[in-house]
Amino acid sequence: MRFDGVEIKVTLGREQTGPAVQELGLPPQQPWQIWFWEDVTPGSGLGTPLLDLGVILRARDKAGDDDATIKLRPCRRSQLTDHWLAAEKGKTDDGDEWTLEVEADWSGDRRLLAVSHTCERPGDLVREAGSGDRPVEDLFAREQLDFLRDCEGTAINFATLTALSPVTATRWKSVAAAPAHLGVRAERWTVGDLDFLELSVVADLAEAREKQAALTGFVRSLSLPDQPAAQPESKTRQVLEHLVALAAETR
Repeated sequence: MRFDGVEIKVTLGREQTGPAVQELGLPPQQPWQIWFWEDVTPGSGLGTPLLDLGVILRARDKAGDDDATIKLRPCRRSQLTDHWLAAEKGKTDDGDEWTLEVEADWSGDRRLLAVSHTCERPGDLVREAGSGDRPVEDLFAREQLDFLRDCEGTAINFATLTALSPVTATRWKSVAAAPAHLGVRAERWTVGDLDFLELSVVADLAEAREKQAALTGFVRSLSLPDQPAAQPESKTRQVLEHLVALAAETR
């Protein structure tokens, strides 16, 4: 059965992020922006209905290497049709490349299946959709919408969704201070008073436990301020809840 591997993550919060960047010797990188879309309805509270359904709509403005993703997390493999279980990559009618990944997402004791359909986005489409100058339904390719319809089945009227304020992100494809055999990557998210540094590795299922222990041990070896070993909520949930509250204030 289709399974593409495990992504193992350790997320550091605000008090640890700056010291970790310094101790790890992460060099300056060109930041980029991430937009999310949620169902923000006046008078209905500060919920995250799409996230609660396991649907994440995201786009990244990466200076010419832009993409948009529809992610189902948590997902069941039995949600996926035979077509999507077999799909790995392809091209849209306009020639934009897309990929589909079926991965386990491990963060501490949380272990979820995540399925992501990511497609290249041309020109300034991501920025225009994020700023509200283009409809969000223009952002996602037909293949992505087919994936969402076939595998999630929840009715979503894209025209009613709210583009949340962008998150500033910085990515390091490698971390020289980490053990080379782990292949550690780093990504920093900053928005408002939230500041996260996520260290991650990828692994086959057979080696995932060993790699998770090694990554956790490496992080614990750093001279960082004390912080609870596990964040109460995922990085994405904390960010989306913050952004939804901000969006509700401006309505």
